[in-house]
Amino acid sequence: MNIDGSTTIVGIFGSPIKHTASPAMHNAAFGAFEMNWAYLAFRVDPQNLRSALRGANDMGVIGINLTIPHKIMALDCIDDVDAEARKLGAVNTVSMEKGKLRGFNTDGYGFLKAIKEDFNLSIKGKRVLVLGAGGAGRGIAVKCALDGAARVIVANRTTARIEPIAQEIRGTKTEFLALKLAAEDIRKVIHEVDLVVNATSVGLQEGDSLGLGADLFSPRLHVYDTIYRPAETELLRVAESAGAKVANGLSMLLHQGAKAFEIWTKRKAPLAVMRRALRASVYGDKS
Repeated sequence: MNIDGSTTIVGIFGSPIKHTASPAMHNAAFGAFEMNWAYLAFRVDPQNLRSALRGANDMGVIGINLTIPHKIMALDCIDDVDAEARKLGAVNTVSMEKGKLRGFNTDGYGFLKAIKEDFNLSIKGKRVLVLGAGGAGRGIAVKCALDGAARVIVANRTTARIEPIAQEIRGTKTEFLALKLAAEDIRKVIHEVDLVVNATSVGLQEGDSLGLGADLFSPRLHVYDTIYRPAETELLRVAESAGAKVANGLSMLLHQGAKAFEIWTKRKAPLAVMRRALRASVYGDKS
């Protein structure tokens, strides 16, 4: 797509941008509607986030996605933060409307759509174990509570990082438990949960391990890893070997992106088109 004065620009700000599949997914969606829009990737250092967002707004950019660490920092850079994004503690989607920056979080939405698609699982009444208390872990844990999970357990190597999540969940009807991310502690609760979610970065590199053996898993468990590259992490291999149902984070990436598309364009996202482009970009799947 040629960039000219009539082209509408959407972008993703990262620090740095590495291997993002978002441009392929969104540009395919724009193409499906014959929209003269372009989705571009920009490296933005954290200290420049505020000025970059303001500059994008001044240039007429219509929307922005944000990657870590910008998602949390953006809370203090946005004119109007959606109430759910505030509770989830992060902004991943920005819409420029009438000169104002509006912040949203589509990650929680994308996660719930993903587990429904991959497992045919609704979170309401379920017991969820979230591994990791960073931005992704907080967003998923709090979203599960807001949507009626019976119990949410968050395990993290540093338990002090779990407290902000606990504060948000204590205001819901969901039971909450903080836990050390260690195999002996996970063993005490894993038989009580329906869904295990890895929201850590462990698994991105070959040889990464959470130290959870196959004996912890069973066929009744659903195990979701927010990592999508590689397609199968050690956690998913181990869980699947024990008969658990497993899925990776590609579906979450798809659905959070589709929601962002709808925020920016006010159109229904072409999911099939976006899914094909995403799989081609990430896995080289041309089917």
